[in-house]
Amino acid sequence: MFGLNESVTLALTDIFSQYPEVEQVIIFGSRARGDYKKQSDIDFAIYHRGDLSPSLYLDLDEAAGIYKIDVIDMKTIHNEDLRSKIERDGIEFYRKKSGG
Repeated sequence: MFGLNESVTLALTDIFSQYPEVEQVIIFGSRARGDYKKQSDIDFAIYHRGDLSPSLYLDLDEAAGIYKIDVIDMKTIHNEDLRSKIERDGIEFYRKKSGG
């Protein structure tokens, strides 16, 4: 999925599930469009409640292995063009389970 092997996808999903503030994660950019290269970075936009824990970024980097991860905080994004692009072209990667 998105050009990532299953173990990386599962590891990233597991990390998001460990942070109760994370509500939804959108993957965008080349991996969402399908025109990624083998070493393309992973672009995530995160919708959340409260503040994002700084350790989330460290955990994501560790789980991503050879991939570079870029994270956009949808609460603090100032670039309206980028926000529109994410909302228009992004694909849901993770959503918190109801009651979780």
